Amino acid sequence: MNISLTSAAAEHLAEDADGRILRIAFTTGCGGSGYRLSYAAEAAEGDAVTNVDGVAIALDSMAASRLDGAVIQYDPEEDGFLLDHPDAVTAVWCG
Repeated sequence: MNISLTSAAAEHLAEDADGRILRIAFTTGCGGSGYRLSYAAEAAEGDAVTNVDGVAIALDSMAASRLDGAVIQYDPEEDGFLLDHPDAVTAVWCG
C-alpha cells in the first residue's frame, strides 16, 4: 500500500489526531462511490494499518485495494483533507 501525505497534511494530523488514527473507508451514496476520511480510536477488524510520516492510517479492505499511489493533502481554506488519487476519473456530489 503506497499512500503519502503532503507536509501540511502530516503536520496537521500530528497536531490534531490526539492519539487517534486516520481511517479511510470506501463509501457509496446517491452520487456514486468515494472515500470517507475520519479519526478513529482504533482500526476496525480487517483494516490494513500503515504508518506514514509518523501518522497511523487505517484503510478498510476496499480502500486498501484501490488507493495505491494516493496522496492525502490538507486544505486550510476548507479546514479539511483532500484525497488525490491518480486513478480517479471524476468527483460526484449529491444535492
